[in-house]
Amino acid sequence: MIVMPSNSTGWFWHCLARETGKIGHLFSPDAQRGPWPWFPYALDNGAFSAWDSKTNTWDESAWSVDAWRRMLFWAESKMQKPLWAIVPDVPGNAEATIERWYKFRNEVPWDKALAVQDGMTVEQVKAINPDVVCIGGSTEWKWSTVEQWASSFKRVHLLRCNAPLKLPYLESLGIESCDGTGWNRGDKTQTKGLEEFVRGQNPTPTTQPLHPFACREEKNKRQLTFA
Repeated sequence: MIVMPSNSTGWFWHCLARETGKIGHLFSPDAQRGPWPWFPYALDNGAFSAWDSKTNTWDESAWSVDAWRRMLFWAESKMQKPLWAIVPDVPGNAEATIERWYKFRNEVPWDKALAVQDGMTVEQVKAINPDVVCIGGSTEWKWSTVEQWASSFKRVHLLRCNAPLKLPYLESLGIESCDGTGWNRGDKTQTKGLEEFVRGQNPTPTTQPLHPFACREEKNKRQLTFA
């Protein structure tokens, strides 16, 4: 399973990607960069940032179709193509998401991903026939339905996962990839757990931290040594 720390392209992630082959990117509109051959990447659509999950309301004015199209143009201009791209959706609204699927799907020239929302059924999504199913919606609904999506579709991506202990579980289900913004926000427990997972270890709360530093200065020495 590939883990995609969203929009994270620092040196630590380059090293981990090249050493393990299990780190990728999920780029949001206006945050795309690279690409680099050791980073498989996919394209988000930016809709989540316009959604208030507490009230389940979506602000159309806060989402830019132009920014999304610029990102598609950027990817089309690159030799390395995305694994897939999420067709614009409306988080928390299954009906509106299906409407936008048919409105925008033909603008995506690569594998098309559908962000499934609360209330969607396997039968509905099979009728739509996306190339990739991205499990979105509310946190409770997402985790309560992940197994049915994994067992019903060949290619499944889980949106918004920042819990290291869930990574082995997702991989055991056959989930192709997952993403999260929390892996790179300064929580060493999350970063450590992700590093352990991609290096083939089971992340546990008691494991000694693997410090995410490329180099350090030894005491009483000015020479840098690489960890």
